[in-house]
Amino acid sequence: MEIREIKEDSEDLPVLEAINEEAIPEIERCALSDMLATGAKVLCIDDHQEPVGFMAVRYYGNLVYLAYFAVRKDLRSKGIGGSAVRELIRQNPDRQVVVEYEAPDSPEVCNAVKRFYLRNGFFETGWHTNYDNTEFEIACSQQEFDSAEFIAFSEDIAKVVSDHIPNPFRKE
Repeated sequence: MEIREIKEDSEDLPVLEAINEEAIPEIERCALSDMLATGAKVLCIDDHQEPVGFMAVRYYGNLVYLAYFAVRKDLRSKGIGGSAVRELIRQNPDRQVVVEYEAPDSPEVCNAVKRFYLRNGFFETGWHTNYDNTEFEIACSQQEFDSAEFIAFSEDIAKVVSDHIPNPFRKE
């Protein structure tokens, strides 16, 4: 498994866009070309030199925000995704990698996505966000989450992505 950055003119972009359409629900999806146009980096996940997934990330100070992440449907649950996020963390040792995932319905319920991130190097932060009436939890690759930097990132990205409404909050 290898991770490499791709550009807008990459021959692999259509393949990754197809994975994006397959994996991300339409209401949540953003075209990778649009992500690139707004300053995000698209990282291709290669398995045996074949594009099998992607991570769309945004860099801000000491923060790496994992905005979108997908692996081709037929290759899920084979360790590729876990290897990819662990590699992203490894490649950014002095930065906190941050991800948001849909919050479980109750404290007793831990969804599969949350379990995935927690077993692959992320920590719960106690911070949350809301988008389109859906609550998300924020996880971080470091035990100490820099909430001030994440709030500054959220405010900054709202200037570029019009429908991004920064509203991180901590549950008491």
